[in-house]
Amino acid sequence: MSLRLEEIRSKDLTTEERQSIFDHALDLHLVGGEEVDNLTLDILERDGSVKHLLRIVDGLERVGVLYILPVASQEGHLEMTILVHGRSRGKGYTAQAVQALEAWLSQKYRSISLCATVREHNPLRKELTKFLIESGYLYEPEKGMFVKKLK
Repeated sequence: MSLRLEEIRSKDLTTEERQSIFDHALDLHLVGGEEVDNLTLDILERDGSVKHLLRIVDGLERVGVLYILPVASQEGHLEMTILVHGRSRGKGYTAQAVQALEAWLSQKYRSISLCATVREHNPLRKELTKFLIESGYLYEPEKGMFVKKLK
């Protein structure tokens, strides 16, 4: 696999990527289930501005999208959300995307901590928690998230 991350703007999102972001927002109850005509990053910007929006690409195939939000009241902390498209799940893309993102952020920032939240209702909660711990993330209960200092 030749996984890479491409920084994009919201206007560059494909319909599938917009749908992934919208479905995730529905899952987190950030928006209601009503019909929405224009799926935009307004959904994400309710609680903070998107710091980085990246497309996950394997070869020529777009396999997902990820976005990075600043963690409120935590200077130098960024929270990742990785959304792998349904047709691409189960192929190890999440783990590869985390590794690629860590390398990408390490080049972009002098000092940064990457954070992840694993929701109670996530069906892969145990696997994700194990992966994060094995990848050097520490659970910080006061923040309710896993945190890894990148440099």
